[in-house]
Amino acid sequence: MSKLPSIPPTAPGDTLDIPFPLSTTIGALEIGVLFTVFLFGVLTVQMYIYFDRFPKDPLNFKVLVLLVWILDFGHTIAMCHLIYTITISQYGQLALLAVPPKSLDVCILLSGLIGPLEQGWFTYRLYKFTRTLPLPALCAILSLSRLGGSTALFVCALKGPSIQEYATQLMWLIEFVVIVGAALDVLLAVALCYYLSFWRADTFRRQAALRLTNKLVNQLMTWTIETGAITTTGALALVLTFLTMKDNCAARSNSFSIPILTELRIVVYLGVFCLMAKLFSNSLLFSLNARERFARICAEAITIPGLVEHTTRLMSLQSLEDPSLPVGTPKWPLRIRTDITVIPTDRRQSDVTCVASPMSARARLFP
Repeated sequence: MSKLPSIPPTAPGDTLDIPFPLSTTIGALEIGVLFTVFLFGVLTVQMYIYFDRFPKDPLNFKVLVLLVWILDFGHTIAMCHLIYTITISQYGQLALLAVPPKSLDVCILLSGLIGPLEQGWFTYRLYKFTRTLPLPALCAILSLSRLGGSTALFVCALKGPSIQEYATQLMWLIEFVVIVGAALDVLLAVALCYYLSFWRADTFRRQAALRLTNKLVNQLMTWTIETGAITTTGALALVLTFLTMKDNCAARSNSFSIPILTELRIVVYLGVFCLMAKLFSNSLLFSLNARERFARICAEAITIPGLVEHTTRLMSLQSLEDPSLPVGTPKWPLRIRTDITVIPTDRRQSDVTCVASPMSARARLFP
């Protein structure tokens, strides 16, 4: 039976001479991987909730959710393999850190695919809400640019350059992908909030009786900010990490010197980067699952354009001073005729007459 290789003895208190702090380098990457596994579990629960609550969703919605989950699963496996390789199978072999394992290349590719899928979904929602092309087209161009940049980074990584060569030669492309992704996340969140605010002001001018709907729009704006803030905060953290932490370190082992690009700019950057795919996928599923709650709210009051996947057109409004009513008749309820198309719901509705009561609607919307 073969003997295991012996490990040189060390005196009590001796530590491995590592020329860079592990807590702010590999430690940051390890924390990032732990969070990716946790967020993948959250995504799996959200996917179960989606298929349970929306069995009649269009097929393309279901394919999108399943595709995002599969890509996210592959991303999780690749991240676990990356940290296992660095901390277990290649532990102490500093020369191997100069050329990262192929699982890092897979992470770059999958993250580059998941991000544009989520951004494409919110771009689609923006188009359905505004019914105009310029702004959604700009968002689509930015999303495709990010996808192209991520694909180019993956292709270059397959050639097996060292981290030093990779970062030195492709620094401009890395910065482009990071900044474009962050700018697009901010643009989508701001645009959706702006158009919701504009619709609220227009509703306020139409009729005082519809002021109740403004509270619903306020909730929608808060929800939009929350979903957008998930990815926007991560993207901004990614930009700040990448652009501000520029220290370099040299890892030395006996008779050779290996340039390892930066404990802070690269390894900490990877710790944040590996979380972005999870933030994108969870934001997408959160947006889809939240439709049920807002669809119920809209059914009680008035439908908001672009909320669930629908458009609304105000057809007629019974006057508050209807002369056909006896003197002293309460001015409520109002009958609001709307043309509604809601996807997905248990059934599609068209030319529906909705009755809104301020007290009942307020009680149901804001308990």
